Amino acid sequence: MDQILFARQPIVNGSKSIVGYELLFRSNAPISSIDGNLATSQVLLNAFTEGEIDAVVADGRAFVNFTDRLLISPPPFGKEKLVVEILENVELTPEVREAIKRLHRDGFSMALDDYVPGTIYDELLPYIEIVKLEIPAIPPEQLEDTIRTLKRHRVTLLAEKIETHEDFHRCKSLGCDLFQGYFFSKPELVKGRKMPQNRVAIMELISKVNQPTMSVHDITQIITRDPSLSVKLLQLVNSPAFRRPDKVGSIHMAVMILGLGRIKSWATLLALSNIDDKPVALITLALIRAKVCELLAEKIEPNAREVYFTVGLFSCLEAFFDQPFSEILEKLPLDERVCDALIRFKGRPGLALNTALQYERCKLDSIHWGILEKMKVSQKMVGDIYKESIAWAKESTLY
Repeated sequence: MDQILFARQPIVNGSKSIVGYELLFRSNAPISSIDGNLATSQVLLNAFTEGEIDAVVADGRAFVNFTDRLLISPPPFGKEKLVVEILENVELTPEVREAIKRLHRDGFSMALDDYVPGTIYDELLPYIEIVKLEIPAIPPEQLEDTIRTLKRHRVTLLAEKIETHEDFHRCKSLGCDLFQGYFFSKPELVKGRKMPQNRVAIMELISKVNQPTMSVHDITQIITRDPSLSVKLLQLVNSPAFRRPDKVGSIHMAVMILGLGRIKSWATLLALSNIDDKPVALITLALIRAKVCELLAEKIEPNAREVYFTVGLFSCLEAFFDQPFSEILEKLPLDERVCDALIRFKGRPGLALNTALQYERCKLDSIHWGILEKMKVSQKMVGDIYKESIAWAKESTLY
């Protein structure tokens, strides 16, 4: 049986809060051997129960590509969590037109993908809630006119393929409402800008916590001197992710439960969560990457799980501090293997991080499957690890 692998791409609002995910699916079977409908949407929807989709998108909605066949015979999913994406290559036959009108009458939200003005698809706008604009494909001089025209139809505008903060700010200023892409996980570098004082303090705290000579007593003292860090640590260790039968009420006990190696990573994450101008989505992304790397370590290097967890967690440091790794790592006393993995994707921890990054972006061809398979890690294992990590990150939420 063919393996179905999925990834998800976040969709955020103007405040960079996640409102949904586009679910992207791939099969490991040769493309030429799969029917077009099955190669995209049909296998996607068959791969999930409704409850699983709910877990994957949390409080947001699932944006799913629908082919003409699915528009005519939609799967039995609740309309509350689903946004039907009408692909730009769907042929508008009379049957498809009627299906779109029927979905609209039934209360389904629909998005028009890769919109191009002045085409036959304009007739669908009365039934559409969201119009997706593929920003790189629209000449800059046409983008403003396109947005102005669409605003008359009272639709929500979603700018997709947003890769940089500059793209985000430009599209937001022109009137786009939603934005798709991992731009928020990249640093927003501004030449000559100094690091804000609150981030300097957080960097100093992270540096102290990660000193190799730190003892359990030392770390406990550091955490107890920071009220915000103390509260968040107790909230964390009592969260469903840790499945504790009894409530943990002291910082010392929390540190003992997590262990010296793990507490350094968690204290770092809790400190990062105090950076108030970064989206919650960035914390979630760091947690998912950390868990993916840790679960991969169980397969390829079980005795180094904490190193792999740290690599995944720290892969978002550039975005938190808006500085390149080369500058950040000069200030942090990190293990050489961690630094090599973060900067050069070197060694097995680097392999794990590359796998996590490429999988989350659905760039599956960039994953070193041959090397992983020699280590007894299959594509299905990676897919299962990704789904497990999403669920775990949701349970570990700091908010």
